[in-house]
Amino acid sequence: MKNLKIKRWICDGDSLESSGSVHDTDSLLEAASDIMDSAETWEIMGEILFEAEDGKFYVGTVNFCIDEANPEYVNDVLAREQESD
Repeated sequence: MKNLKIKRWICDGDSLESSGSVHDTDSLLEAASDIMDSAETWEIMGEILFEAEDGKFYVGTVNFCIDEANPEYVNDVLAREQESD
């Protein structure tokens, strides 16, 4: 994914906006990684490694990813935020 600058926060999860260090998608991924490490996310599933019938080995991981938001979801969140003001 191309590094994108964050123009405006709608929801900032674990107070990422106030940290001042999260200003683009690269720094968001880094912050998410730090938060997941401190929460010991590897303990959610435990260690997962297996060999599949195709002869390849696969590892199970818990991760944070950035995807384009569904417009319906965006509208719902914006409406909820407006109601709480």
